[in-house]
Amino acid sequence: MRKFFTVITCVILLSSCKQTDNKSVQNKETTKKDSTKVESSTQTAQSNSDLLEQFSKNKNEIVLKLKTLPNKEAGNALYEKYIEENNTLLGQIAEKESGILDKFYNEDEADKKAVKLLGEKLNKHQLEFWEIGEGYVEIEPVHDFYYRIFKDYVTSDYKEYLYLKSEENKTLYSADAGLVISFKDLGDRVISWENFMTKYPDSKLISSVKDEYKNYQMDYLVGQDNTPTAERATDEKYIYPENIQEFNRFMKKYPKSPTVPLINLFMENFKSESIFDLLRAEQDKL
Repeated sequence: MRKFFTVITCVILLSSCKQTDNKSVQNKETTKKDSTKVESSTQTAQSNSDLLEQFSKNKNEIVLKLKTLPNKEAGNALYEKYIEENNTLLGQIAEKESGILDKFYNEDEADKKAVKLLGEKLNKHQLEFWEIGEGYVEIEPVHDFYYRIFKDYVTSDYKEYLYLKSEENKTLYSADAGLVISFKDLGDRVISWENFMTKYPDSKLISSVKDEYKNYQMDYLVGQDNTPTAERATDEKYIYPENIQEFNRFMKKYPKSPTVPLINLFMENFKSESIFDLLRAEQDKL
């Protein structure tokens, strides 16, 4: 009997020891997982911070490098290289911060606090939120970021280009398939780029400027889906009175603008199903 009791006791003790060992292993694994989770979260935060620090570091290096360049043409080339690299880096930053950007419009207090903290962090690196509509938010440099860096180190065409872009970037252009700026302001943008192309016909920027100019010009003439210049969806088609007034203002103020013939073309043919093709064909002649 004593022998039987001793065996049972040993079995119980062994079982207890085994359970204790299992719990110890489980606790170690749980601790390891929690540690890995915290480490991963820390690495992500650190990674985000590193990217922002890299953005500012790159900017400071560019500022120093500009002072050593032999001429302003070299400044132009450095700007082109820098903005391309910056766009890639900004894409990486946005990807890292996508969790917060996706919650930009949330009313949850924790989400609002996270957005506020990120905004403050971006501000330290001359970056800001750019609300592009339909719930999307991007991260972009402040409006005059490139102009302030390069204005004294690039040729006159690049300097004027950067100035015009810095002025335009003060406000959002369009969102949710509609213009945010007024048609008058858009008309003035069209003129600004016409003047630029007249002043610098041989600029290396002409190709990209012309493409953007044509987009502005088309938006000025026909509008966007949610801010059209004419009622064309019903049987009674007409140009909105405020747009007729704006077209008349433009033609009176800028009679020699190449946009004037396009305004007349639109006003005479806006009811046509092929109005966009007609306008694009004329644009291609410019």
